This record gives sequence, C-alpha cells and structure tokens, in this order.
Amino acid sequence: MLSPQRCALVRLWRVGLWLCGTVLVVVGTTKVRPDDGERAVDAPAHLAVAGACAAVAVSWRWPVQAAGAVTVTLLLYNGRHYPDGPVLLAGLVVLYGLGSVRSRRLAYGFAAGTAVVVVAAGALVDGGPGVVDLAFVGWAAAAVFAADAVRGVRERRLAQEERTRLRTQARQRDEERLLAEERLRIARDLHDTVAHAMATINVQAGMAGQVIDSRPDLAREALEVVRGVSGAVLDELNAMVRVLRAGDERSPLCPVPGLTDLAALARSTELAGTPVELRVTVPPGRVARPVALAAYRIVQESMTNVTRHAVGARARVTVTYDDADGLRVAVMDDGGGAGRPGGRVGLIGMRERAASTGGCLVVGPRPDGGFAVTAHWPAAAARAVEGADR
Repeated sequence: MLSPQRCALVRLWRVGLWLCGTVLVVVGTTKVRPDDGERAVDAPAHLAVAGACAAVAVSWRWPVQAAGAVTVTLLLYNGRHYPDGPVLLAGLVVLYGLGSVRSRRLAYGFAAGTAVVVVAAGALVDGGPGVVDLAFVGWAAAAVFAADAVRGVRERRLAQEERTRLRTQARQRDEERLLAEERLRIARDLHDTVAHAMATINVQAGMAGQVIDSRPDLAREALEVVRGVSGAVLDELNAMVRVLRAGDERSPLCPVPGLTDLAALARSTELAGTPVELRVTVPPGRVARPVALAAYRIVQESMTNVTRHAVGARARVTVTYDDADGLRVAVMDDGGGAGRPGGRVGLIGMRERAASTGGCLVVGPRPDGGFAVTAHWPAAAARAVEGADR
C-alpha cells in the first residue's frame, strides 16, 4: 500500500510523462509530410491527435473507454487519409494501460480489434495495408504482451508480500500462544509451590501459637519448620524471577521436580501435620520429564488440599508404572478430602497439567469417606523417549 506522498509523486510523474508525450505527438504530427495521395495535416487531424492524447490521459482510470475512444480516433484519422504519424503510438499506450489493469482476454481482444480496424482502414483508403499498418499489428501485440509481463511481475510480488504478511501473522500468533502458555505454566507453578508452602506455614504457625506457653520446645520446632519452608519457597520464587528477567525459560536456575522428589514432598507435608503413606514403584528412566513434573505437581496440590481442608486426615500416595498400562497416580485421604470448594483453582490446574501431557484426572469423594485424586497417563504418553526422570 503506497503512502499518500508516494501516490502524489506517482500521479505527478504520470502527468509529466503524459505532457511530454503529448507535446512530442503534436509536434511530430505537425512535422509529418504527406506522400502522394495523402491529405496534409490540418485542423481535423490535430483534433484527432488531441482526442487520442486525451484518451491516453484517462486510460489508467477508464481503460476500456479510452481504448474504444482511441480506436475511433485512429479510424477517423486513417479514414481521412492522413499520413501515418506518431498518433499511432497513442493507441499502443492505451493498449498497454488496458493490459495492465484489466483481464488478459479483454486486453488481447481489444488489441486484435484495434489492429484489425487500423489495417482495414488503411486497406480501404490505400487499397491494401501499408508497412506502417502491418507494423502497428506487431506493436499492438507487443504492447499487451509487455503489459501482461509487467502485471505478472507485479502480481508475483504482491503474492510474495501477502505470503510474507501471512507468515508474519502466523508467527505472531504462535508467539502470543506460546507466551500465553508460558504465563499459564508460571501461574500454575506459583500456585502449586506457594500454596503448598503457605499451607504448611499456616498449620505450623497455628500450632506454635497454641503451645508457645505450655510447650515452647514444640513451638520452637514449628517455627523452625516455618523458617525452612518459607526460605525454600523464597529461593524458588527468586530463581523464577531471575529466569523471567533473563528471558530464557529453557535454562531454569533450579531443578525441575519429578517423581524422585515425592519423598521430600511427603516429608514436608508431614511437617505440616498430615501423615503421608508414600509408595512409588516406577522404574528409573521410564517416565518422560513433562509427565513426571505434572505428576509431581498433582501430588503436591493434592497434599496442599489435604492439609488445608482435611485437618487431621491421613493421606496415601501411590504412584505406579507399567509398560502396558502407563503411569497411575492416586492420592487418597480419610478426612474431608481435597477438592472442597476452597481448592477449585488447584483442581483446574491439576486437570490442565494432566490434559496438557496426554493424561486424564478424576477427583471425587470416596465411598468409605474421604477424597480421592486419580491421574492416569497411557504408556504412549508417559514413556520417556530421551533422558530419564529425575
């Protein structure tokens, strides 16, 4: 798309070119000397030349009408038996303009029709087509061929620009999608990490407040747990902030948790007052890292919900892998259970983590009391292709 300034320059250039061409045609027509039997250039001849030049002036805006007008003008000029002159060039210019802005079929048809009219007029006047008349046929064909070639180059350039624009838009959409996915991942990680730490801190701080007078030793232990958990979560938040500032999420400053970190997660949950029975039977290197991370986060969120919403309950975590069945993760408690209304955001995050890695999640109350969170990844999704789970 041309800017207004560039469009004005193009129009000015066309006007200047038209003026120069008009002067050359008029002067050239005046200088033409008639042969034997030809009429001398007079006022009607100059009028026909003026009409042809006017047709050239409007050929870019109304090419079909200009082509028709110049054909009639050339017919009248030849019909009055004026000598062949530069006025014939006006017909070529108009045909070139027609071929540049209208369909190829229309341009070639007009070129053929104009050539036939000029040659027929010459034949009627002179008793046969002259050399100039025959040359006009070749010039008319060259004019539309040149216009066709130029238009083809322009169309290819516009098509290339359109493809480039579409590729740029697609790349921008991909970048926006990746950015949205990365923001969602960071939000889930923040929720999972901070929620688990805050649940532990809340329980330990509450216990310390209750026994600080009667059992200062227990209160001291609880505060040590609070200090350790808060320090760990601060370290993880600082590492995430440094990664975001560096702009390279592919080079994390802290290890990505996996199934081998579940034991440490169970110990931190027990420090928060929730007994955990953990059983992990997963051969090393069998589970892909993204699936292992999703499984870890699901267990972490489930433990957080047990600590928050089922105080005093016991939790049982079972993680198994089979080459035929895939990876299964089950977190069960015997209390009020995870997933009460207060944990809806966490449940949404767990479902998204499972779905994004090819698994599925089922949550709900247990028939004999308590709550259960079960995740399953088929073997095709869970199996590691390269590397191993931490």
